[in-house]
Amino acid sequence: MESRHLSAPAWSAFKSWLLKLHGVPISHLRLLTGGCPAEELPALAKELKRVRADFKKRPNEVSAPADERLRTDYAALGVPWSAWSEVAREVQRDLKRKRYARWTGADALEFPEGPCAEDLVTVLLFGGVEQARPHLLRRASLAAGSLEALWCRWLAGEPLEPETLRAFAGAPERLAEPLYTPGLDEVLPLFFVEPDPARAEQALEVASAQTGSSRSQPLMDFLRSLVGLWRRDTSVEEVRTRFDTFVATVSPSGVAHLSAPAYLYGRYIEALPPHALLERVGSRLERIAVPARVADVQPVMEALAALEELTAMGLGLRVEQRPGDVLLSAQEPETGGGGEFL
Repeated sequence: MESRHLSAPAWSAFKSWLLKLHGVPISHLRLLTGGCPAEELPALAKELKRVRADFKKRPNEVSAPADERLRTDYAALGVPWSAWSEVAREVQRDLKRKRYARWTGADALEFPEGPCAEDLVTVLLFGGVEQARPHLLRRASLAAGSLEALWCRWLAGEPLEPETLRAFAGAPERLAEPLYTPGLDEVLPLFFVEPDPARAEQALEVASAQTGSSRSQPLMDFLRSLVGLWRRDTSVEEVRTRFDTFVATVSPSGVAHLSAPAYLYGRYIEALPPHALLERVGSRLERIAVPARVADVQPVMEALAALEELTAMGLGLRVEQRPGDVLLSAQEPETGGGGEFL
């Protein structure tokens, strides 16, 4: 029996794009509900040709928050979804006209307290430290006593001791509290500000049980590589690679989560001033090439190719969704196996 294994994120991403297509009823019904009987395979094969043709011309446009599921899948697959080069150009335009240095007119009316922390991090990514610094210090004063205030002061160039961050993190078991705030992605890196493998691994274990989402996996892989570095099981180059992989998954709306990993990178890998660390990240983000068309997204097209190959055998098509992966096989679908639509 011929079969193909796909990762759960790859199949999920394929389904997300399939659902955007109109006029492929058998694909929508059968592929999403357990498979296709042999007698319907010729019609399915025709629809899959149409799907492939559509993917070749359909722009790979992923928006937030409408495509949150697809964004999560792309993050797990290491597929960039956001055109950071566009963000960089916009920031450079703003810096050239000294928008953040002046902060007047409509900006001041709409945001009298200055830019939000996320915007300021974005400005730092693309070389705007001088214009951002006064705003960072002001925001730190407004948010006094919070984690945001600590990061704003650090980004503005003030020293931030590991002990301060370690105390803010608390005990690893607190990560299991259902209403724990700030979020896991913000606090988990704080357990790595000092080389304490046992504490760090406990935090990773608790966080892994809590998240249940592949969205945080690149961050956790980077953090895990730091433990390996402390134990001399992991090379500096491997940590760099893990860090770059994590950076590649960060979206413009998620820049607030960059400060802590950048701090760790500076502490253990490359001792640079905070703004220089952020500019290094910005340079990496700006170089990310976003697939232009859906047909350029390799995991999605691998899922489509697997379907085409198995459909061509004419024996039926079974889709079995299991924890972590999906099994496609050239056989009749299970009777009554269409219970789960997604």
